[in-house]
Amino acid sequence: MLPLLFAPECPAAPDEAGLVVVVDKSDFVMGVFRDRVVVPGPDGPACFAIALGASPVGDKERRGDERTPTGTFRVTNKNPGSAFHLSLGLDYPQARHAEAAFKAGEIDARTRDRVVAADDAGGMPARDTALGGDIYLHGGGAYPNYWTDGCVAVANDQMDWLYAKVGKGTTVVIRE
Repeated sequence: MLPLLFAPECPAAPDEAGLVVVVDKSDFVMGVFRDRVVVPGPDGPACFAIALGASPVGDKERRGDERTPTGTFRVTNKNPGSAFHLSLGLDYPQARHAEAAFKAGEIDARTRDRVVAADDAGGMPARDTALGGDIYLHGGGAYPNYWTDGCVAVANDQMDWLYAKVGKGTTVVIRE
């Protein structure tokens, strides 16, 4: 972890109340807020440097594009056995991604319906589609900035703290 002297500036507060994780892709920073106020983290405000996929600009559209999706997501699962220390799964792809891909002719109606059903149920999204999946907040470190396949990575000690504080259903806002 970087010394506090180099702590990143937090992203702007979310519009949503409650516990919300905000990721700002352009500034490579994540903040954790409760009722629009940054919460105390392990070493000061809960503002962490992050790493993203190799092509972070724009919304995730398909498997292998190495983009981190943008929008409002929720934590669907906690994975203590992650290959990247610990991880929190996000509900990507969502119904909106499936509808757009179906309209563009990138997936069929059956695949769209599976993604929509998973999204409606609030569980793990369909991960075996052309849209990709397995988008997580996980450990492994924030440097270099571009090393994930589309996930958001933080330092392992920060992930320990995040994993303990964030539960299933927590809102995660990922901004461009």
